[in-house]
Amino acid sequence: MSGALTPEQSESLDKFRIEAQKLPDKPEESDEYYLRWLRARSFNVSASLEMLKKHLKWRKEVDADKIFDWTPPEVLQKYFPGGFFGEDRDGHPVYYDFYGNIDTKGFHRSTKKADIIKLKIYHAELTGRILAEQSKKKGRNLETITAVINMENLSYQRQYHWPSIQLARELFQIFGENYPERSKSVYIINAPRIFPMVYNIVKHFIEEDTKQKIVIMGGNWQEELQRYIAPDQLPQAYGGTRCEPDPQCSAHGNACAHEIIKLKSSNVTVQYIVQGSH
Repeated sequence: MSGALTPEQSESLDKFRIEAQKLPDKPEESDEYYLRWLRARSFNVSASLEMLKKHLKWRKEVDADKIFDWTPPEVLQKYFPGGFFGEDRDGHPVYYDFYGNIDTKGFHRSTKKADIIKLKIYHAELTGRILAEQSKKKGRNLETITAVINMENLSYQRQYHWPSIQLARELFQIFGENYPERSKSVYIINAPRIFPMVYNIVKHFIEEDTKQKIVIMGGNWQEELQRYIAPDQLPQAYGGTRCEPDPQCSAHGNACAHEIIKLKSSNVTVQYIVQGSH
């Protein structure tokens, strides 16, 4: 990842590394980690350092290092669809998001906004652990994921909701400021007619670099996906051949609903269930 830098970018990395290691809340020490912050601020060392300082302060405020001690409310565990399943052709983990099936109005009625935000922070921290595990598995550093966002069943009645739009803005801000450069590619599938209207609302909250990674696929999206994800890494419902351990995944219309990814660290084992749509 750091091998394709220009001489100027390499110089910025050297400067940033020195300054980052001086911080009282010492961040992760790897060039790949440092480059995420530098790329987020176009290799402006002072701006990148300020961004990192704010992030480290934010981590303390939200107690991000202890997020796995928290148990999400049952309604979010049961009805917030999405999760990791397989890898793309470059070995990066693939996240499946079933946004079209999310009842945003229902979530706002049945749970707290703070819990939804905390769940997304949980997912972001989990992403970091999954990437660390995948990096060990592949023997090389992987800092980004591929996302497949299924817009099937996207509904004006369910998704066009002012509190949900405000929440989306806040979440995009949190991710942009604290989890930069995590997306390798974002593939949108099953986009209905109302999708352009929804996208025109949320695109103002999305980082420019992330926008460049978004691909809206057409009706032949199953074939298109196989250009980026091998069939044996794709669920059957997505045009692939993989369907373990849930043989009914093609009937569900989503990734296998009970795939469990176990992640171990020195003091915690995380089990993340890929939730199906309901």
